[in-house]
Amino acid sequence: MSDRRKVYILVLLQAIFFNQLAECVRLSSCQKDEKCTRLVSCSPLMNILRPRGMTQAEKDVFAHRQCGLDPNGHELLHMVYVCCPELGDVLPNKQTCGQTTPVFRDRGAENAELNEYPWMVLLLYENRLSLIRYVLTAAHCVIGGYLTQNDLVLKSVRLGESTTDCITSESRCPHLDVEVGQTTVHQGFTSSGGTYRNDIALLRLQFPVRYTKKIQPICLLDAEFPLQDLNLQISGWDPTKSSQTLITSTVKERNPADCLNRYPSFRSASQVCAGGQRKGDTCAGISGSPVMGIMGSGVDEFVFLAGIASYGQQYCYSAGIPGVYTKIGHFSEWIKANLAP
Repeated sequence: MSDRRKVYILVLLQAIFFNQLAECVRLSSCQKDEKCTRLVSCSPLMNILRPRGMTQAEKDVFAHRQCGLDPNGHELLHMVYVCCPELGDVLPNKQTCGQTTPVFRDRGAENAELNEYPWMVLLLYENRLSLIRYVLTAAHCVIGGYLTQNDLVLKSVRLGESTTDCITSESRCPHLDVEVGQTTVHQGFTSSGGTYRNDIALLRLQFPVRYTKKIQPICLLDAEFPLQDLNLQISGWDPTKSSQTLITSTVKERNPADCLNRYPSFRSASQVCAGGQRKGDTCAGISGSPVMGIMGSGVDEFVFLAGIASYGQQYCYSAGIPGVYTKIGHFSEWIKANLAP
């Protein structure tokens, strides 16, 4: 490490940890997948320290992870102990994921309860002219004609969001913006006339995010699971509505022929045909929104990701027209192959 970079890092750390060092505030307790260790030995957090500067969210990662202090350390990097993410399984187990259970009853397009879907994230773009580590979304939300035509690039994701137009309500406003470090689009993704195939992408966040009441993972199943008898929930932010509150709705899987008749490119092996049973039921699932199911019962109950909104949802206010969703079970091996600790 160069002397100039070292000086910068030490000054930055002093600014971040000043309040903790001066006021002796209560230190953080590490989560199950973290270990309290010297900052200098924690590669995931050391990698965030860079001369180009840090976002406020990145600074908060350090401030909220301090778990100890060794006054005998010869410099700040060796004095400060942090909750360091432990490398291991990159997918959470069923005792960790999908534990905030939504209300799986028959629902029209209605506002979701606060923190009902803590695995929801909002994709944030910027115009190039002016422990959650991964996010799944639709490939067409990451690359495609619309983004190119408007010179937009995916910049970051927002976790813990409920109301996108929130300004002052403290109970709903707190969220965390994290930059996207790497984007992996399925190698078979194709686009034709507003329809898509292999419409899935994996976003690796710049740094791992700790679980909170507002931020939690959803479960991924290891294999395909029949959906036809389930009440599936979809949620998202409907851009056609004046209110920007997260909404949710219930949909049912439909006969694949219903989608094939309307969308000749539909493929039942890798896509789910759902919704359209009533007017407006798929409006909660615009572009990249999750389709969720529930498994188990009692303490073993968890929510899993069944699909991702791909196309057809633009017709959501026309009763009888289904939407097409990327079938997550079909892509489980691709997802696991593209994850890294």
